[in-house]
Amino acid sequence: MLSKQNFPATVFESYRPAVLKRYKSIGWVIEYFSLHPQKKEMRRVQIKMNRIAARFSRVSDFRVYANGAVSQINVRLAGGWSPFMENDNSRYYTSINDIASLYIREKSRELRPDTMRCYSSFVNMFLKWCDKEIPGAYASLFNRVLAIRYMDYVYDRNVSARTYNNTLKMARAFFSWAREKCYVKENPFELMRTKREGEKRRTLVPAETRGMISEYLEGRGEAGMLCVCRLVFNSLIRPKEIREIRLRDISLEGRYITIPAGSAKNHHERHAAITDEVCGYIRGLHVERYRGEYYLFGEDFMPSRRQIGGARFRKEWDRIRKALRLPQTMQLYSLRDTGINNLLKAGVDPLTVMQHADHHDLAMTTRYANHADPNLIRTIRENAPEF
Repeated sequence: MLSKQNFPATVFESYRPAVLKRYKSIGWVIEYFSLHPQKKEMRRVQIKMNRIAARFSRVSDFRVYANGAVSQINVRLAGGWSPFMENDNSRYYTSINDIASLYIREKSRELRPDTMRCYSSFVNMFLKWCDKEIPGAYASLFNRVLAIRYMDYVYDRNVSARTYNNTLKMARAFFSWAREKCYVKENPFELMRTKREGEKRRTLVPAETRGMISEYLEGRGEAGMLCVCRLVFNSLIRPKEIREIRLRDISLEGRYITIPAGSAKNHHERHAAITDEVCGYIRGLHVERYRGEYYLFGEDFMPSRRQIGGARFRKEWDRIRKALRLPQTMQLYSLRDTGINNLLKAGVDPLTVMQHADHHDLAMTTRYANHADPNLIRTIRENAPEF
């Protein structure tokens, strides 16, 4: 609350230091006086702290916290800051660590565990830097200069442009949430520019290479991994989504797999079509012997109560790639790129491909038509029209 008080500016200059007080009528407040820049008179500013005080079981603990807030206000006042006529609120004096905990708690209820690992990783790294550079600071004091310093720190770790941009995106999201919840007044990362990224280095997997992969896996009796490859290529199911497939999601009669909203990357439930060959591979896993809540793939590539590890598909693919001497740019996800590219070039309308691939819009889908095709020159040469 603000109330008018007349004090000679020559006595108190531009402010009177903040103190913690407790009134019988209104309870705990942080109180200070500041010179109004237009009226040229001192005004009393009171920040109510009763709600924060209620969070502490002991008054002594609350006093320690509140005195920290008092110190930070006095630092700002001494630096020339003035509240003017703005309405302050106690949330501005919540530490970055406390806000980060609330942020992670809320996001964990909304996002998939795989996505949450990215959020948690960002928060841990950001708080580690804050604890070293600005220990105990409030998020409301985190300004654009500090944001620039933090992003310089990130870039100085020799990260790629993509990692830098992802970190910036996470920082923007965190402070956007904090602003929405009234913990900060502005987003210090909002105006920062991203770095220019290079194109994703993934190449398509031609038919002869896919034949080599099938022959290699069948020869080694690895039907489970071959089924994974076919789900990525034919059904356009992302590897992370494949890990989440439960037996109850599979309809062999209907020839589709339901990808629940909680498992899908874009958080939209969809039905991914499966071919007769893929149905055969799934039946080969003897899925009828297991309960519906079992995951399609456990650690041994058989149905299990526990899903297969997050890095297992990538490790298995790396082993296949090395055994067949395939280029590093030919990744497991390249099979999905190839499947999308093949559908588009086969004349399937882009809208159908977009829905099958679970893309946000057609622009994302049509990007795959521009993938580097290793057979492009031969295809054009063999089908070039006569002059």
